Amino acid sequence: MRPGKLSTILAGLAPGALLGTHIAGLIFFLNPHLPFSSGPVARGVLVYGSLVGLASLVLHLPFTFRHPRRVRRWLPWALTLSLAAAAWLDASHAALYAFYLPAGINDRLVRTAAWLALFALISFYTALLHTLHRRRYGWKSRYAYVLLAVLSVFAMIERREAFHARPPRVHRAAVVEPGPRPVLFVVGLDSATLDALLPLAGQGRLPFLATVLQQGAYGRLESLVPAWREGVWITLATGKHPFKHGVTGGKVYDARWVQPSPSPELPAELRLLPVGIRFRDWGTLGAEPRTPRAFPRQALALWEILPRLGMSAGAVGWPASWPASRETVFTVPEQLFGSGEGPKLDPALKARLGANPPARLVNALKADAWRESLTLSLFDRNPGTGAVFVVLPGLREASRQAFGGFQAVQFEGEQTPAAREAAERLAAYYALLDSFLGELWLRVDGPRVLAVVSAYGTESRQDPLQRERTAIEGSFGGGPDGVLLLYGEGIQPGALLTGARLVDVAPTLLYALGFPVAQDLDGQVLRAAFDKRFLARHPLTIVASYEGLARSNTD
Repeated sequence: MRPGKLSTILAGLAPGALLGTHIAGLIFFLNPHLPFSSGPVARGVLVYGSLVGLASLVLHLPFTFRHPRRVRRWLPWALTLSLAAAAWLDASHAALYAFYLPAGINDRLVRTAAWLALFALISFYTALLHTLHRRRYGWKSRYAYVLLAVLSVFAMIERREAFHARPPRVHRAAVVEPGPRPVLFVVGLDSATLDALLPLAGQGRLPFLATVLQQGAYGRLESLVPAWREGVWITLATGKHPFKHGVTGGKVYDARWVQPSPSPELPAELRLLPVGIRFRDWGTLGAEPRTPRAFPRQALALWEILPRLGMSAGAVGWPASWPASRETVFTVPEQLFGSGEGPKLDPALKARLGANPPARLVNALKADAWRESLTLSLFDRNPGTGAVFVVLPGLREASRQAFGGFQAVQFEGEQTPAAREAAERLAAYYALLDSFLGELWLRVDGPRVLAVVSAYGTESRQDPLQRERTAIEGSFGGGPDGVLLLYGEGIQPGALLTGARLVDVAPTLLYALGFPVAQDLDGQVLRAAFDKRFLARHPLTIVASYEGLARSNTD
């Protein structure tokens, strides 16, 4: 191969190889559990540098293979573009995953983006001067570009190497005085929104929830972006952001290139992926997404805290709740309800969804009915249970299929048959959930507190290219606000909760039960939810953390 052709090929590879190297670095930033040592880093650089370098070569060759002069003119601009793209990727992902990355590594990712932006600016200025003045690139300019590329890689490696996970803090055990507590019911309605609850309750279609809205406290619940289901539900249950509790999205991808023989302590898997570059299509190297059997949760959930405070608790179908805590009265993992087994669906329940409901909606209702009956049965069979946590995900499927049509009928006055059918189907599903909540509430005669929560809501989906089909549907991707309804002992009737966040739910529920609030929780007590007499009788007390609580005797 002639030297001219070789230099053309190398010039086509170089910008992509540089960008691929920084994408490999970004992967190690987004997945701090991966071993950051010379072997895994070298393999990552080789894999992604080669892939993006080949893509860059394919784009360059049609324009430069027979035009060597173009190579000298385009290469500086291509390198500038690679540095700018790497800076943009680092900065945008630091913002996107702000709640999912440890604070230390997030700060270092931002600083890496700043250095890359500076190098891109220097590269741009150099290329611009040579272009405007039609100057040839001498050896000094060429060495300068090599130095910029090397420094950019050094900045990425040095910033990532500087991150070291903080050792777990040793917390002193909290001391809590014993005493009677109200029974707590926490019911998660996946994708519930006030945009549906308020009009349906006002029309008399949700009698129990209408009572809750009138005699309890309610408000929108600010979700996280991205609103990954497992991550946000565990955030709600722990009162801590994902970078503290360790649960992100529900899917992981094997990454054998990192460590050919991974250890259980350092799994070779990708939990956070770069977005905006279709990384899932090519960067996972053909690995199929899988749902981990057990999630790496690093913080106690409420159903684990309460038993250690002397209050028995059970959980049914809560996302990422497995492996089960041995001190709960009962823990039923969510995976059980996706097995396709369970009791047959009562035909009367199916009939409430209208004529010929979609099969996926029927299956969702079947799984919810199973969770409901199991929750009631376990609560009845375990007298003295102080708290029950259950998530009913079927509403998510109903909202996905019909929320756009419901919104069009309720708020825009649309009366097309498709929209009206969707609105009726979604209303019927809300009514079924209302019946279960009422039945659960009547299981206890004494003091009790009900929390109806949704970690994210629903918004209508509009697609200009397929408007007639997708206008009926709903979407959750933008992290729309969820719902928080509180009802029962000490709750202020008619209180409107503003500015409530996912991390505020756990401390608010602890306070409602008369327990101190831990300082290491990321949220705060929503004091507006409680009446003045309750606030006067229960001054807010603080403990350092509940993470150091000793296990209960049932362990």
